[in-house]
Amino acid sequence: MRFLLHSLVVLATVCSSGLYLYAESVGNFDTARFKQMKSENGLVLSWQPVSADDKAMQVEVLDDGGHVIASLNVLRLVPEAERVSIHDVSARPGQIIAVAAVYRKANHHLRPISTLLLFDFSGRLLSAFALEPSREIDRLAVDDKSNVWTITSSSGGKDPSTVPMVIEYTPTGVVSKELLARNMFPTHARETQDSLTIGRSFMGYDSHGLWFWLPGSTELVAISTDDGRFAIVKTQLPKLMGSDHWVPVYIVREPSGRLVAQVRRSGSAEMLSYAWSAAAGWSRFESGKCEGAMLIGASEKGLLYLQYERDLSGQPRVCVLQPQ
Repeated sequence: MRFLLHSLVVLATVCSSGLYLYAESVGNFDTARFKQMKSENGLVLSWQPVSADDKAMQVEVLDDGGHVIASLNVLRLVPEAERVSIHDVSARPGQIIAVAAVYRKANHHLRPISTLLLFDFSGRLLSAFALEPSREIDRLAVDDKSNVWTITSSSGGKDPSTVPMVIEYTPTGVVSKELLARNMFPTHARETQDSLTIGRSFMGYDSHGLWFWLPGSTELVAISTDDGRFAIVKTQLPKLMGSDHWVPVYIVREPSGRLVAQVRRSGSAEMLSYAWSAAAGWSRFESGKCEGAMLIGASEKGLLYLQYERDLSGQPRVCVLQPQ
């Protein structure tokens, strides 16, 4: 294995409106597979956030029909590791699968090791890089040239003005760009804040470039991956009467550039869908036949939700909410 410590970039765009009126379902999925998941680039990515089973596959990549096309055992890569935590996974069909993993050894006095792992779709490890604490990955996204963009988890005890929030790695793991010092984000300067009450961070890459959203501060950052130009705007959250508030469950950006959030009322299981644009702010929309399903991504086909069958079979499927 080769090792290094490193950096990345961010971009910005926000846009238009649109109604979702028609939904279709495709592909059944084995419920046992899903611990944490998302959909991007025509793929469904599933992973175990924490695993101590070196015989299990911690990461699976599926098509939208529910067929497994790649399985990864990342714990077995480090025989002395007791368990592995997976922060995020991103992939491009036929190119690479990127995994942000943290290994913990049986000797708990040893510092956990943060890594960036790159695989091909045969499950072969291409590269593995150990990262400094200040480069530990919170979220990542693979662009159309197989570069890996990450946002860091914390300043690693360093001065936040010297630590980048965004790092770009080439397909060979070389740091290409370091953007946006963490002190530009006061709420998250020392450590990215997330919780059950404010939600977590979200990130993606699309035709508009790179974007990420930070909880609590509700900062949406859009970055041009070509020249590193960026824009930062606070989206806030949809307004809610009374003392309750909305907690983001999942946030995606549509090909149009519009942000879509699935939110739940604090202390409740109720979930609603909202869209945001810089011009109009937040507006609620109905998720039709995908009502009650979990938002996992957006594509040219529409919004993608994981929906459980109503015949009580327990089998989920991807429900596509198509634009009008």
